[in-house]
Amino acid sequence: MPTEAESNAKTLELIEEITKRFQPIEQLFDVMGAADSGVQGVFVRRWAEIGMHLTETFREYLDQIVAASKGNG
Repeated sequence: MPTEAESNAKTLELIEEITKRFQPIEQLFDVMGAADSGVQGVFVRRWAEIGMHLTETFREYLDQIVAASKGNG
């Protein structure tokens, strides 16, 4: 059975891997936010704003997991 420290280390590794794999999605929303301001661009920019808000919330959640993991270690 893994120790608590080993479990926390695995949690941190998992969070790092999730963050790495999530970056392309975050970059997509960033590019969408730079869309031309034409009629379609307005919609794309709004979707980008929603996406960026969701990615920010997701990162905050991951940070909370890391903080809790470090607090338990």
